[in-house]
Amino acid sequence: MGTIAGARSEPAREGPGPEVSTAALLERELTEAVLAGAARSDILHALRRATGRHVRLLSAEGAPLAATDGGAGVPPAVADGVLAEATGPVVHTLDGLRATALPVRAGTTVAGVLLTVGPGDPRVRALAGAAVTALLIDAVRAGDGSAEVSQHTPADVIAALRSGTVSPSVCTAAAGLGIDLRRPPAGAVLHYGGSRLRAWSTALTWLEHPVRQEGRTAWTVVPDEAVLDRLRNRLRLMTDDDSADHVMAASGSRPDSPTGLARSFTEAERLLGLARIRMVPLLTFDRCGVVQVLLPLPRPQLEAYAEAHLGPIRQRPELMATLRAWLAERGSRQSVSAQLHLHRNSVGYRVRQIKSLLGTDPLLPAASAQLHLALAALDLLGADDQRLHGDDEPVATGR
Repeated sequence: MGTIAGARSEPAREGPGPEVSTAALLERELTEAVLAGAARSDILHALRRATGRHVRLLSAEGAPLAATDGGAGVPPAVADGVLAEATGPVVHTLDGLRATALPVRAGTTVAGVLLTVGPGDPRVRALAGAAVTALLIDAVRAGDGSAEVSQHTPADVIAALRSGTVSPSVCTAAAGLGIDLRRPPAGAVLHYGGSRLRAWSTALTWLEHPVRQEGRTAWTVVPDEAVLDRLRNRLRLMTDDDSADHVMAASGSRPDSPTGLARSFTEAERLLGLARIRMVPLLTFDRCGVVQVLLPLPRPQLEAYAEAHLGPIRQRPELMATLRAWLAERGSRQSVSAQLHLHRNSVGYRVRQIKSLLGTDPLLPAASAQLHLALAALDLLGADDQRLHGDDEPVATGR
């Protein structure tokens, strides 16, 4: 499209509020022009002439969508702050320039961030504000993803938080659900192991709590362990299965920012797998012990650590079971004998094999700490395998 003819830079006038009347005239001109078919670039060039400054339109993530000077954008956190009106009007661009920033949004419609390059100036800011309506109309008309126009369902909000794609409209929708992303909650996951799947789905809709369900698994956010335990118990009672532990739950750490919720959800999913292997109905980040140290580690590192400390007996299920019991019972032959239904002499024979193959006494403090961590790493590997294989029975981990 051609340029918008009438938008020209004007000298300051005498009298009260000249920039307001100039901005009002510019807004009407730009709005009429975009309704007549003017393009986004035409709007920016018209604003360039009116302000005497270069103009850039950025995405909600701070990346340039269009500019009169081909310049850079701003970091995502700065764009978030502008759109949330938590950042002042003057920002610094990635190419080192100062600019006046303005959110281009109306309700849940977000077209991005508008920058006018140069020091702060109320007149320039007023003129830039005159372009907001036209840019919103252009973004909605284009339908190219630069505008976000959606009414997020609770399931949509949880899915966005889980994936880490936290846009301003998601933040707004989350606030409407009572989720304060200024103090983000923890990601949580619940799993149903019973036979009444229809009752499970119905129970989730009755929680009055934002939930995303996929089959036997549901995701949500919780401020603390007490809330998660209440949710688990309500679901357990509403599904009314014979087993007391047919609903299991886990939660990750509380993140410092909304985007950190993706990590928290991953932690929760890994801990849920661990809870299912250990047959523990509720497992949270705060109560998972040494597993906290292991959760950030990728699978190859977990595998290497487990192999380094358990390799000689890892393929011997009877020795692995004896080692777990021996460590848990702190070397009580009688307790291990009762737990594993073995004769005391058989327990002693197995423990001697373990000491010989591992080259250490498992009850020595340093060895005990290493073996506890290696067994936890092995359990976490099993939990990851279970997640990869879906909702089948727990995968064997050499227990």
